[in-house]
Amino acid sequence: MSKKPENINIEINEINGKDNPTWEVVIPQKKKAIGLIEKIDGRYRATTNKTNSVLYAKTLESSINDLLSYFALHEK
Repeated sequence: MSKKPENINIEINEINGKDNPTWEVVIPQKKKAIGLIEKIDGRYRATTNKTNSVLYAKTLESSINDLLSYFALHEK
């Protein structure tokens, strides 16, 4: 019952004017933002847009991967 692997194109947009470095993860096909990533105290906090679930990671890349995995499993 596993899902077929699927490529998801994304854009990572830096958001200026916030207290902490912040990025928005967007799926350009659907023009849908799936979450925000903020760097807080040396860790990256990803917050999903739909359910406001919070995921923590040590690097920006792993935070993006966690957000995409969460989106593919729970929100798609």
